[in-house]
This record gives sequence, structure tokens and C-alpha cells, in this order.
Amino acid sequence: MARIAILLEDRCHPTECQWECASYCPVNRMGQECIVKGPSGQPIISETLCIGCGICIHKCPFDAIKILNTPQADEAEIVHRYGYNGFRLYRLPLPPTTGITGLLGRNGIGKSTALRVLAGTEVPNLGDWEHPAGWSAVLRRFKGTQLATHFARVQKGELRTAMKPQYVDKLAEGSETAAGFLEAQGAAGRQALAEFGLESKAGQKLSELSGGELQLLAIARTISTDADLYLLDEPSSYLDIVHRLQVARRLRRLGESKSVLVVEHDLAMLDYLSDTAHLLYGEEAAFGVVTHPMPTRGAINTYLGGYLRDENVRFREVPVRFISHPPKLPTQRRVAVRYGPLEKRFPAFRLTTSGGELARGETIGIVGPNATGKTTFVRMLAGAETPTTGTAPKGVTVSYKPQYLKATQSASLRERMVTLAGDPAFDLGLFERELVPSLHLDGILDVALTDLSGGELQRAAVALALARPAALYLLDEPSAYLDADERMAMARVIRRQVERQACTALVVDHDVYFLDLACDGLLVFRSEEDGAAGNGEGPFAMREGMNRLLTQIQITFRRDPDTLRPRINREGSALDREQRERGEYYYDAAA
Repeated sequence: MARIAILLEDRCHPTECQWECASYCPVNRMGQECIVKGPSGQPIISETLCIGCGICIHKCPFDAIKILNTPQADEAEIVHRYGYNGFRLYRLPLPPTTGITGLLGRNGIGKSTALRVLAGTEVPNLGDWEHPAGWSAVLRRFKGTQLATHFARVQKGELRTAMKPQYVDKLAEGSETAAGFLEAQGAAGRQALAEFGLESKAGQKLSELSGGELQLLAIARTISTDADLYLLDEPSSYLDIVHRLQVARRLRRLGESKSVLVVEHDLAMLDYLSDTAHLLYGEEAAFGVVTHPMPTRGAINTYLGGYLRDENVRFREVPVRFISHPPKLPTQRRVAVRYGPLEKRFPAFRLTTSGGELARGETIGIVGPNATGKTTFVRMLAGAETPTTGTAPKGVTVSYKPQYLKATQSASLRERMVTLAGDPAFDLGLFERELVPSLHLDGILDVALTDLSGGELQRAAVALALARPAALYLLDEPSAYLDADERMAMARVIRRQVERQACTALVVDHDVYFLDLACDGLLVFRSEEDGAAGNGEGPFAMREGMNRLLTQIQITFRRDPDTLRPRINREGSALDREQRERGEYYYDAAA
């Protein structure tokens, strides 16, 4: 085993504490210098002297220290390291000659760093952060491998790369128009703009576009650039299921003649997109290890199982298991909420929904393309939007997590807990006992809400919503910004809380894996009148609802025989043709 000491510099505030880490360190007390003050004023932890007692971890008031016992790491495999006690990346993925290779792993373990290194925008320091090695040392390190050829081309400027960044929302800070953003791509850029249905947005400023439109625009710019290697970091974020499939099909065509690397957390899309995949395992903000390439099906199943047989490494304590969804018998359903038909009219859009019944202990997904009224429907049930026709259910306690989150308070999550402790409409015990550990909020309790990342803020918002006792929980896109592990944990938490409290939840989301884990049934929305109207129907049993949705999108799913996870069939395959003939777009193993 090897020991790694990590200091989270953004959390460490040495002028606001008593240096408890150094004061209580047993090695320091014995007269040796295990934890000392570094040049930046923050502590430096010696990995050689550290005995792994964990005292500094528990004494640090800001949760800024991690001491990890990891499988024996070969220092010769370090590709990049950020500081003495900083994050380190082991190995790199191999760009394919042609085709698509996926990268799968948790947030914060080096996927984006690997893309920057392969693109040549960040020169790997090979572990020596004080004296960066330069390209000549990099070529010596990888001599005799495919990566040596790759980096030789990078060094000479012969490898043309096109990279789609992870955070497309930052594009909104620009003052140029959508057409101006693609001007350098010429005719190819205009063609991509039309291909993704953004022609009508060409004259709009980037600041006026939605997250989904910015994502499509960033993808359009990337794929219309003439390059040898295309690197796409989380291309499905902000996109609905229709656009995700559209982008996946377009990238598959690109991969027929080009080399493509994709970081993706939507496992159904990754499975459909890529031919091979690398897993990344490790510890968030501490270290990441890139595995050898493997077929995508095997990579995803290994990721869900949590055990790498060829490296003898277990990175998940409990394997992720999917379940089939046989419909509940009518005698088992106890209706909790009834609502009648609703209609909401806007100047350029009209939404109509059928009435329905929601049962206790059930989680119902709300699915369909963007701009079909899903969020408007949820807001009507929450009382935040008044229906033009019809009446939202009355006498029903509601807890609502909106789609777009923005922290307006500098208070931390712990301070919010203290404020809400005496509120009868907040279950502090449930929050501390169940939600904080299940959603991995322990490490961010003392971080200001305004300083949280998108994923951290999402987990905090869902936890606060679920901690409010209610008969109906309304959660709008709770998987946004989350990695695959966090999405699966979120799905399990929502389902468990709904069943335990015998309440009901409505969940708007676009991730099929998330919906399959969390939901018992679906409300299905579709677009009408060329986008001028939306219609919502249901709830339906899971199988019927998915069939209705997938019929709109014209894709078929099957279940993996080993994990029962949903998998997209390749168009035109024997199984795809067979299921279309039978009208079974969503195959359920229990059927």
C-alpha cells in the first residue's frame, strides 16, 4: 500500500485556525517535521513521515486534509501532479486511430486534465511540479508506446485538435452572437448550426442562449473544426434526450473517419457512442488512475460492479444493481394526490396536461423533449405558476426543488442547518442522519453556498428539499451537473426516502439510467403544433411510459443480461428491427 497526503488548498485557511493539524500530529510531537508551514503559508504534509493516524483529518476545522491508503502506486506512472500535496494523475488514455473512445469516472479524478494533456494545452510535468519536464522528457518517458507518436506530433505542431470545454455556461459571458462564435468555421460552421436547429438563434448573443443551446453551439463549433483529434468533455449536459441522441448520432458519423475522445456521465449515451472506454478510479481531488482500454460494455459493467479484475482493485464497496419494473397491482396502490386536466397559455406557447393519480410510495418521472412544458407543469403543481384552466391539487404539502439553482447567501450548509433546526417544516434528524452521508455532503458542510460547484449545489438543494416533510416532492432535473456515481446515489436516495415516508415524488430528468433506478412510472410530454404547444399524459407504468417516449425518439432499448441496465440498440440491428416490429421500444426483462 502507498500513502498519499492531499491538502485541499481552496478549503485551507491557516490564518483562521490554530494549526490543529500540526499541533496534534503525533509525529510532530515526537520532534519530527511531518506537518510544517510551506512557502504559501499553508501546511505541507510529508508522505514519508506520515503514519496514517488520521488525527489531522479530524482536527482540521475546514476538512481540508485527506490521507489515503491506496494500492501501491508506481511513481513512474505519474503523468501530472499539482503541487507536493496536490492532485496527481496516473497514466493516460489512448486516442484511437479512428472511432470513439470514452472516459468514465467520478468528478474530480482527472478526466479533464487528461484531455488537456492529450490536446497539448497542458504539458505534463511527470510528477515534478517544481521543475516541469518539457516535451523532450515526455517523449523519453513514453518512448516505444503509441503516446510517444502522439506527443511527437503535438510537439511539432502537426496534430490538429478540437476541444469542447466542460463548462459551456461560461460561453454566455461573451458578447458575440451565435453566428460570430462559428465564423472561423465558415460553411462547415453554418452547416452545423443548421444541423442542430440553431439557425433561428444565429443573430442572438451568447448571453441570451439557454444552457442547452450553448452546449449545441459548442459541439457545433468543435465538430465543424478541421482537426485530427476531437475531445469532447461532457457533451450531453443541459441537453434533453432528443438532442442527446441527435448529438450521439452526429459524433458516431464523425468517428467513422476521425479520432474522438469523449468524457460522458450519461451511461446510456456513452454505451451508444463509444467503441472502447477507459475507466478512471481514485479519490476526488486526490488522485486518479486511468485503466487500460476495454470494450465499452465491459467497461460500464466493471464500473457498476466496482472491481477491476486485471489490476485487483476494488473501487466501489457495493455494486450498482438495476431492477425490472413490473407494474404494481391496483390493490397495492394507495392514491395520495389526484389532479384534473390543466392548461397554461403563454403568448407563444400552450400547455395541456391530462388529469392523473399519484400513489403513496411511488416516484414518477417526467420525460420528454425540452420546451414541451415539463417545468411549467411542475411549477403549477408547486403553486409557483397559476393554471389558465383547471386547478392544482389543494391541501397537499409540497416540497419543490427548481430546475435552475443559484446560491444567493454566503452562509454554509451547516449554518443553514442551524437556522432551520427549530423549523417544524424541516427534519434536521433526517438531514443529518440520512441525507448528508448518502449524498456525500460531509466535506462541504462548512463551505459557503456561493462557493459550491454546480454538482455540490445540486446535491445540497435536493437534500434540503427531501428534508422538508411533504406529501409531494417535486424535483426538477436533480441529476444535472452530477457524475455517474452521484446520479446513481441520488436515484437511490430519492427512491428510498419516498418509500420510507410513504409520500410521492415527481422527478423531471433526461438520464435514462437515473430514471430507471429511481422511478416506478412516467408522465410523458410531447411537442405539438411545430413547437407552439406541449401535451403531457400519464402517469403510465414504467414500460408503457418508456415505450411512448422512445416511439417519439425512434430508438429501442434492451437490458444487459448481467446488470439489467438499459442499453440502446444500434439502428438496423436484428434486435432493433425485431422490437420495432413488436412495438416494444423499451424491453423489460420482467415482461
